[in-house]
This record gives sequence, C-alpha cells and structure tokens, in this order.
Amino acid sequence: MGEDLTDKVMSAKEAVQKYIKPGTHIAFGGFTLLRRPNTIAREIVRQGVGDLYVTMNGGTYVEEMLAGAGLIKWLESTYIGLEGGMPVAYAIRQAIQNGEIELIEDYSNWSFALRTIAGKYGLPFMPCMTDMGSDLMTYDVFGKAGLRGKNAQGEWKHPGIPPHKYCVIDDPFDGWGLRPRTFKSGDDSCPNTTNLYEKYKERSTAYTGNEGVKVALVPPILPEVCVIHVQRVALDGTVRMEGLIGPDIDQTLCGRTLIVECERICSPDEIRTNPEHNQIPGAFVSAIVEQPFGAYPTCVPNYYDYDYEWFRNYTKVVNHKPKEVVKEYWLNYITDTKDDWDFLEKKVGWNKLWSLRTDPQYHYNPEIDRFGTGVK
Repeated sequence: MGEDLTDKVMSAKEAVQKYIKPGTHIAFGGFTLLRRPNTIAREIVRQGVGDLYVTMNGGTYVEEMLAGAGLIKWLESTYIGLEGGMPVAYAIRQAIQNGEIELIEDYSNWSFALRTIAGKYGLPFMPCMTDMGSDLMTYDVFGKAGLRGKNAQGEWKHPGIPPHKYCVIDDPFDGWGLRPRTFKSGDDSCPNTTNLYEKYKERSTAYTGNEGVKVALVPPILPEVCVIHVQRVALDGTVRMEGLIGPDIDQTLCGRTLIVECERICSPDEIRTNPEHNQIPGAFVSAIVEQPFGAYPTCVPNYYDYDYEWFRNYTKVVNHKPKEVVKEYWLNYITDTKDDWDFLEKKVGWNKLWSLRTDPQYHYNPEIDRFGTGVK
C-alpha cells in the first residue's frame, strides 16, 4: 500500500483541536508584518484556548490578538509592536500591566535567532555577544518566578524553560576569532567590529571577574508546537517559502509538532522542480492547513501585501480604551465567524483582499499607501 499523501491535510479547526491545548507552549513564525500564521491564531481565539505560553521573534497581529482575547499567560519575545501604529502593541501592554500576562521574558532579535539555531540542531547552546552590557542580561523573569532548573524529583520545572537565561564564559580562544583582525597578507576589511576592545588599554572583568573577551551562551528554544505561514506546501509536507525568511526555518525544527498553514497545497512533483528552493522536509510537518489570504492583514511575498489601513484603524479603535473594550473588539471581530473563509468574506471583503495582491514585476504591491502619507 502506498502512503496516503493527504493524511496531514486538515482544517485549522482540526489542527487546533488536535495539537493546541490550554497551557501549550507555542512558537509563532513570521516576523512583524511578514507571513504571520493568522489562520491558526484566529482559530485559537474561536476555540478560546487559553493559558498559552507564547514565543515569537518580532510579534504583531498574532500576539496582540491573543493578548486582547485574554489567552496568553506567559510571553517570550523580542520586539512587540504594530510597526508605527503604536510603539507598543496596546492589548499586550495592557495585559502585562493588568497582570493577565503573568510573565514576559525578553531577548534581542539576534539572540532569539541564535536560540532557534541551537534548537534546530539539538545543541546545548549558541555563542552570542550582542546582548552583553544590556539590561536583557540582568532581568530574568522566569528565574525570579522559580521556573528554571529541576524540581525535587529531578525533572525540569517546565520543559520549555531553560535552567538559565544566559551563561557568560571567558572566551577559550582569547578573542582569536574576533573581527576585524590582521591576516598574514594585511589588515582585515571586515565591517564587523567585535574586535574593538583591542583599541582600549583597560580590559573588562565584567561577568566572570577575569580580564579578556567574554561570550554569552544562549539556550535553545524548545516549544511544544511551532506554527508558520508559507506560500506552498506539497501534499507530502515539503515546504517552500519565498521572500524574507527570518528565523522561520530554524524555529520550525525546534519543536515537537509543526503546523504549516499555506496559500496553496501542490503536488510533490510540482515542488520537486528546483528542489534547492525547498526548505523543510515533509517528515517534520505534522499538519497542513490550506488557507489563501490566511496571513491577512500581514503580507505574503509574491501573493499579497499587508493592509496598513487595518493597523491604523485598529489603533483608533482600541488605543487607551479599557481592557473590556479591547477584549470585546477581538471577540466580536473573530468569534462570530465559523472559520477563516467566513472571516475573510465578512470582516475583510474580497475587494479589499484583491486590492492587496502583489504585482509580479515587483513581488509586492506598489500602489499601496503604506504609511497614511499619500506616498506610495
């Protein structure tokens, strides 16, 4: 008997019911206004799955919606905002201030990306220098909450929370690999400036008490469920995403379960054309959810652009409003639709969606007024 290539295909409702439970540690892919997996996120709101431990790099619509609906318990993040609409996404800030989001742990975009590399390859850590000297090294919210390390039975207190936020060590190579450096043939032209410490006479003893170069080690990200939105997925689960990738490829391979929502499901034969453009093997994919325009109001390169007007309007509706108003907005916006087809037709409209379609010549839509300034 041949393998049934359709056994991974399911609706968003089925995927959420099967894989996402109260308290699930879930990592959402995409970045700010790019390829956010909004179909699964909206279905989580419809089903009211709460107490979530949400992890992401560059959060916008997904996290704002889940926070506004009161479904996030813990948040692990880098950037949170709405790209000019509000410096800090209002529902998230409000939920943190009111204690609905109990804990928030913060990393830089780069240290988060390095954590996804460690998770993908099963490494104990990755070296990082960018966060040293910042407050990110100082504030350890999960540690203060007593969630790090092992319990009396020798089990991890939480399988998604590492025993340390960072560990700093003395560079065992004594700065040998820092740039720019001098080669036998002459001085380095590399613009990297990790070697600037060589210009100073005083050597730091921060973190370890010893003079010399320090390196921060960051632990892997190990969520239960990862969710991404891509352009095409083959029936066997092979993934092809286009445009800016960000940490998505690495992050998707960090967790136990991978849900891929897509604009289109295609045959394996189609996606075998130019196989070097495929990024994720089908063996890693647990569920495939086909939903055209599922990333709305964020963009999907080569398919549709983001709807900046939605973000401006959302700001006008909720900014500085009581939490009850914000929650009512999100519940009314999402829960009176039965699925994303219904949502896209009732709440957005096909004329709006079609107006966002990209121009093949540019791979984006050059006719969109992106910042409300009249400049396209």
